[in-house]
Amino acid sequence: MWYRTALVIMLLVSANAHADTDKGKQESIHSFFSHGIYSQGARAELIEVVNWPDTVGTLRWHMPHLSNHPTRMSLIAEQGDGNNLRRWYVPVRVRWWSNAVVAKSDLPTRTLLTKSVLIQKRVNIAGHAGAWWKDIHELVGTRLTRPLKAGQTIFSSYVKRPRLLSRGDRVTMLAGFAGLEVRASGKMLSSAGLGDRVRVQNIKSKKIIEAVVVDAGTVRVISGARG
Repeated sequence: MWYRTALVIMLLVSANAHADTDKGKQESIHSFFSHGIYSQGARAELIEVVNWPDTVGTLRWHMPHLSNHPTRMSLIAEQGDGNNLRRWYVPVRVRWWSNAVVAKSDLPTRTLLTKSVLIQKRVNIAGHAGAWWKDIHELVGTRLTRPLKAGQTIFSSYVKRPRLLSRGDRVTMLAGFAGLEVRASGKMLSSAGLGDRVRVQNIKSKKIIEAVVVDAGTVRVISGARG
C-alpha cells in the first residue's frame, strides 16, 4: 500500500507544480499587456495564447515589429541570460482598441460625409489595413467609396476627397484682422479639396500665402500668413 500512497503524493506534487508554472506564465504575459502595449495609436488587448512555450517559470515578453494591426501575431518570449538564454515565438490572438470615427447610420456608396452622419467611439480595429480618423472634422467633405453599416469604422481606403479647385483657379481669399474680415483675389498654385491646406498667390501683391479651402471658390488665410 505504501507505494500507492507515494505514487498519489508524487502525482499531486507534479500537478501542483504544473499549475504553479501555468500561473506564472499567465501572470507574466498579463502583466506585460497591463502596462499598455501600443502600435500606431491603438492599444493591444490579449484574447488568448494559442500555444504556450514548452518551459516552466516566468517569461519576459517582447513585441515583434508590426506594420499593421493583426488579429494574430507571434510575441517574443525569453527566459534566462547569456549562454542560457532561450527564446520562443508565441502565437497569440489580440484586439487593437482605439478611438475612431464611425458611421452613425447605414451609409450608401458616394455619400458626402458631414458631421451629422459621423460619431466617435472606441472600436477594435484589428485586421484592417490603412489609417483611421479620431477627429470627425478631418473627414468632413470626403466621399465614401463603399457602403458602410452603422458603427463601422471609416478607414482611409473607404473615402476620397473630391477635388474642388484646380491649379490656376481664381479664388476669394478671406483673412480676419482685429475683428474685421478682409477679402482679396487669389490664384490657386495647386489642385485641392475641401479642408486641404494650399498655397495661393495674391493677384494684386503677387505674394504667396498658405490657406485652407473653405468651398469651391473660397480659401481662408492661415493665421500669420498674409498676402
